Amino acid sequence: MAGTGGARPGAGRKTVADEQKSNAIFLDAIKQLKSVDTDDDARIELAKELMTFDRGKIFISEHIFGKPKERVESDVTINTTTLKDLINFGNTES
Repeated sequence: MAGTGGARPGAGRKTVADEQKSNAIFLDAIKQLKSVDTDDDARIELAKELMTFDRGKIFISEHIFGKPKERVESDVTINTTTLKDLINFGNTES
């Protein structure tokens, strides 16, 4: 398959200017919605709103203190006798 690897147009992280533009748009929306004048007041109002929800509290704590590592428990167990049988499957020499 030709042309599937390497850089692609539109791929990758947004530019800093794009991120700043998005942040400004959201801050303006929050300022209008909450009737506040400064960016800091808008951030405070958003944080206060998020703190009224359990998921909002988790979101804020993960961003302030860092998200803890997630452990994935595996329910898979391997029976060694079965594994040996699979390895020897098709082997006619015994």
